[in-house]
Amino acid sequence: MGSVKFKLQNIIIQNDVTLDKDHWMMYRGDRLNYNKLQSANTMSPGQFVEFFTYFNTCSVGKWRKYTNIGSIALELNCKGHFSIGFFGHYTDGSDISKDVFEPREYYLKEKTRITIPVPENIKSTVIGFQINAYDLKGDIEDADGASFWLYDGCWTTIVDSSLLNDIRIALTTVTYKKEAYITSNMKLLEKELFYSDEPAKEHIKVRIIDNGKTLDPEDFDSEYMKLLHNDNTGGSGGYTRGMIEAMNDKEFRPTHVLLMDDDVMVMPESLIRTYSFLSLLKEEYKDRFLSGAMLYYEKMTIQHEDVGFVHDDGSYGPNKPDFDMKDWDNVLKNEQEFNFHPNSYAGWWYCCVPMSQLSGDNLPIPLFIRGDDVEFSLSRKAKFLTLNGICIWHRGFSTKFNAALELYMVHRNSLIIQAMSGICSDIDFIERIDGFFWKELSRLAYNNCELLLDAVEEFCSGPDFLFRPDGERIMKEHSAKNEVMLPASSAYRDVAVDYSEIYKKSEEPLTEKELKLYKKTCNGQTLPDSRLKDTIAVIAYDWFDDPAKQFMAKKILAVNAFDHTAYLRTRDKKKFRQLVQRHKKVMTYYKTHKEEIERSYAESAKTLKTESFWKKYLKIDGK
Repeated sequence: MGSVKFKLQNIIIQNDVTLDKDHWMMYRGDRLNYNKLQSANTMSPGQFVEFFTYFNTCSVGKWRKYTNIGSIALELNCKGHFSIGFFGHYTDGSDISKDVFEPREYYLKEKTRITIPVPENIKSTVIGFQINAYDLKGDIEDADGASFWLYDGCWTTIVDSSLLNDIRIALTTVTYKKEAYITSNMKLLEKELFYSDEPAKEHIKVRIIDNGKTLDPEDFDSEYMKLLHNDNTGGSGGYTRGMIEAMNDKEFRPTHVLLMDDDVMVMPESLIRTYSFLSLLKEEYKDRFLSGAMLYYEKMTIQHEDVGFVHDDGSYGPNKPDFDMKDWDNVLKNEQEFNFHPNSYAGWWYCCVPMSQLSGDNLPIPLFIRGDDVEFSLSRKAKFLTLNGICIWHRGFSTKFNAALELYMVHRNSLIIQAMSGICSDIDFIERIDGFFWKELSRLAYNNCELLLDAVEEFCSGPDFLFRPDGERIMKEHSAKNEVMLPASSAYRDVAVDYSEIYKKSEEPLTEKELKLYKKTCNGQTLPDSRLKDTIAVIAYDWFDDPAKQFMAKKILAVNAFDHTAYLRTRDKKKFRQLVQRHKKVMTYYKTHKEEIERSYAESAKTLKTESFWKKYLKIDGK
């Protein structure tokens, strides 16, 4: 069939303000100027830029291991007097070593597309390139003082066409009354992907599952996009609707379904790289999930997670440390082979699943939100692929703590997925819930304690509630127990709040004697008021805990340091006693009936994971 040139990824140089201050995600060195008339990024004589960055390196190691890649080349559409040199990095034991190759000099009077082959003997896991601009000789137009113009560029490969996979991606995004986010993302995809000359555009179709039924299909429906109204069955219901639509799409016949959050910022380039990577994927890796990274929208260079895992203590978090992707060494570290924890999962903020992993009797569990993606990965014993530049930025992820979600929904669903699918069998979620109960009780967070007990109590009620689409009602009822945060400066003006100190540990931690008293009395709640301090302690409202800060204080001001809101917690001995009694009752019931409860969930999975159940649940085909 012959060899063909195939694009791996584009060179990204963002020209809007979104990543302007974080341009080191794209290039380092002197700042490029943008010539609007020529649609080119320019450099002046003596300037240099280098592209060993998160978005513009080529991860040679991964491309060679996981794909049928051939020879690699850098292609640039450019003009001027300049030189280009490759360099890369790889690990040698615990040290990082560097490949450097002799630069090539060019003098191009006209806009020209140049192709520079990557040396076959390169050792680097990740490679980049550097451009130096030189003086002109007077025969090139330089009205703006430039001596180098870069119009566009990409990494390419030459590959036997018989090795290319026929990839068709059904992108599913689920939204609920977030009109601005979804509209912005879809317009961006239209502009930079579907109305471009990118080959990937013919291989991607978008389904917007509108759980809020607030969007007009006529505003979105096109050759590439379709909007479907859906009852508010949460993320699990919305994504499952997308999976079922993909499974039954006889015209497009998707090979993959890509699950993506609505309240994110995504570069269309992530979709292009997803298509390219899958198109070249070797046979032995075709059943893997391609997991996109989540970066913080508030700190756009920080990668929080690409593949998460369930920790031994029952918490959830990333396999890797937070990487600052403006740093060159993290660009390399992120692409090194990583042994993911056995209880690893791909978050549905950006998760591309092969259709081979879907079937009519093994769909997600109707959990409404939280935990569905964890169960989906773990029950399939999924393995993962990741790649620099395939990512989203999640809005608000790092600055919001929602007790109803984190304490009730997450813990309830952790118990459910463990019982229903037999996953995380070595993790004691009840021990984690119990620990949080006493911690929150010591912090006078009585509402939070209610939510934790609600999680166990609802789990113990059995799986019947999962058969009814009551997720929205259940979530609203529990969200009503969230502490009502008010502006601290106006509602609690008499309390001095230093927001910079909220997440710092006390300089004087509790002594061993004080800590023993703190735990024994649940921070003084079994002591007479005369033993308490007539003060208002200032603490973090979320996970961060430092007993020294709230030790024996009569009141506690729980503060959100990000938006400067707070909630005043007041001691209530009657409430304290009620919660302790309820805790004993709930935990005793759980321990007494644990095995029969878990059996009922495991049995219900035979129905709850089926396509026939979901079609009725989602009211598809009039059922």
